[in-house]
Amino acid sequence: MADDIDAIVEDLTTSGLHLGPGTETWMTEAEVAAVRKALAEADVPVHVVLVRPPEDSGIYAGDDLLARVHDAGGPDGLYVGANSEWAVAEGEPASYPTIPGGREVRPAVQQWGDVAGSPDVARDAESLLVSDADGDAQPLADALLSLVRHLDDGTYEAAAAAASDGRSARYEAERESGGSTGSSTSYADEGDTSDAVVGGVTVLVLLAALGLGAAAVGRRVRARRGARTFALPDSVLDRVREAGDAELARRARADVLALGERIDAADLGGSGASAWAAALDHYDAAGRLLPDEPTAEVDPLDAVGAVVLAGRGEEALAAARRGRPFEPSTRCFLNPLHGRASRDHALEHDGRRVEAPICAACRRDLQAGRRPDILEVVVRGRPQHYFETDREPWASTGFGALEPDLVRRLHRGGRR
Repeated sequence: MADDIDAIVEDLTTSGLHLGPGTETWMTEAEVAAVRKALAEADVPVHVVLVRPPEDSGIYAGDDLLARVHDAGGPDGLYVGANSEWAVAEGEPASYPTIPGGREVRPAVQQWGDVAGSPDVARDAESLLVSDADGDAQPLADALLSLVRHLDDGTYEAAAAAASDGRSARYEAERESGGSTGSSTSYADEGDTSDAVVGGVTVLVLLAALGLGAAAVGRRVRARRGARTFALPDSVLDRVREAGDAELARRARADVLALGERIDAADLGGSGASAWAAALDHYDAAGRLLPDEPTAEVDPLDAVGAVVLAGRGEEALAAARRGRPFEPSTRCFLNPLHGRASRDHALEHDGRRVEAPICAACRRDLQAGRRPDILEVVVRGRPQHYFETDREPWASTGFGALEPDLVRRLHRGGRR
């Protein structure tokens, strides 16, 4: 694998595009040439790593690969890869960029450094890749070209918002025409680990004592050394927080919507597989966290919970399609919006030591002595780390990082 990573880094530094074995047919020669040309001529650093995900690699295989490539010397910028590949259900619209043979690819998107003048364009980039302004999935080459064009000319935010609105409108139209997805199945993840939260208080107290840094909810902006700061009026800060909360709510609705579409398209109704039941239950649990009225206010931590549950629903659906048991991944404890935890990290304070699952980005920040981006929420006018609040089941479970079965916890204890 080291040789493969080195080859990817070399391709990215020379042309910005790597095509792994088996992906050469994902685009025509003319499309590949067009993508290479767009990447070379753009004034924004976009790097495309197309590697076919192994069948048993999990739903975040592409994200993990992108992190390894960057860590091995890949240039800073926006990285686009492939997390999953599967067949589009017959007679159903695709939900992700399409490739020949009636298949689609669920993209992986990561960012290091500023792109288009912003430290965080990944969410908008993913929205642009998933659909066009009409909410329809595009061929992979068209999606990549559209992404590069909008980033290069500075229209990516408006285009991403239009794509998100298009998906919402299409979903609502389909639902009104008679399609709906739901579940009344009772499911629990294999292997009850409800006692895993024992000792969680120790983790929370220790992390709080460490005094690790802060970030607005939903943001991944890293603190930069030497950055000049100035005090903003409280009214401005309130508007910034409200905008962040609104964007997080839009993401949660988009993720739950996408999962519902994938479940409808899978057409595995009647399947007795526990993974299929898990996909339905995670979709149902995620949907219950969001108000029925699209414009209604969404609690930020409930929105994060919906994102996590929808992600696990995608994992369960992928397992069901492959006929395999569902094994939920562990999210980053410090900020579940960072995605999958790479491994536990030792945290020390006053001679005490504890292990907590965190992502690669948080691990790098801690190792470099930087403040990691910890998920925060405003409580009684003051920002707090989410795990220091009394909001359940999120605080005690770490959104599943400390106690894997979120669905069971929601059914057992509800929310507060």
